[in-house]
Amino acid sequence: MSEPLLKVENLKKYYPIKGGIFGKVSETVRAVDGVSFTVNEGETLGIVGESGCGKSTTGRMIMRLIEPTEGSIQFEGKDILNISKSEMRKVRKDVQMIFQDPYASLNPRQTVGSIIEEPMIVHGLGDRKERRERVEELLELVGLSAYHAKRYPHQFSGGQRQRIGIARALAVRPKLIIADEPVSALDVSVQSQVLNLLQDLQKKFNLTYIFIAHDLSVVRHISNRVGVMYLGKIVEISDSESLYDNPKHPYTKALLSAVPIPDPDKTADRIILSGDVPSPAHPPAGCAFHDRCPVAMDICSKEKPVMKEMEDGRLVSCHLYD
Repeated sequence: MSEPLLKVENLKKYYPIKGGIFGKVSETVRAVDGVSFTVNEGETLGIVGESGCGKSTTGRMIMRLIEPTEGSIQFEGKDILNISKSEMRKVRKDVQMIFQDPYASLNPRQTVGSIIEEPMIVHGLGDRKERRERVEELLELVGLSAYHAKRYPHQFSGGQRQRIGIARALAVRPKLIIADEPVSALDVSVQSQVLNLLQDLQKKFNLTYIFIAHDLSVVRHISNRVGVMYLGKIVEISDSESLYDNPKHPYTKALLSAVPIPDPDKTADRIILSGDVPSPAHPPAGCAFHDRCPVAMDICSKEKPVMKEMEDGRLVSCHLYD
């Protein structure tokens, strides 16, 4: 079996909270607390979880837009946390990002053409004529027109702006694209168009995606495998079909029970979780989910569960399966 394109091991990001007169560190927010996963070439790994669970922070650490506190990120066998800024710039040619907010991620003072051309200039790709041709080609590819290159972002709808963001990410022919909730700010009618576009582009260019979202139905539509995050940790990783048909972790079961069923004659067995998500500054002892878990045991409040591989190949972090 070939090596994975991306391998993330024990990735952590802690933010110190300073207080008092002398600004001493009083607490630490554990935004991401020991995340590990692999992504194979040509696949889509979905990462889901509630708001604040560390999904976007994980994506930004892979891009090194945020520097991790601890852990390793290996891209094509190279640990990108131990390389210089100039070497990291070369890696970013192969790893691009599509941001959540299509309104905030595009410079309002630049034309669409110059926004898409900018990554090519940064990485020294082609001359002026070749770059302009590439911009027009990319605009056509994402469902816009070549003449749109002279317009400004404010002249487009949200869905069109996200298409521009996708074109910008594709400009330098990347191998891996991290899509950070790319459709959550769009109308439902536009979401499916953008998702279908991403799938078409993946087939055409053999792209690899990390698709971050909180909408489980969206993740099911696009992902080959899914990782479920809770309070800075991954609690379950499975192929998409197995996860949705037979979830193993109690948190995954609760998440899936909340998905609306488009059939008035069917009623879902809702799993109502007690309490609120704990603060990442004060995570519970033992399993982070134990104080909300409907099947918690004594051991759950004392020992942290270890990620274990099940007989069907999925990974689950839960004492139920010891």
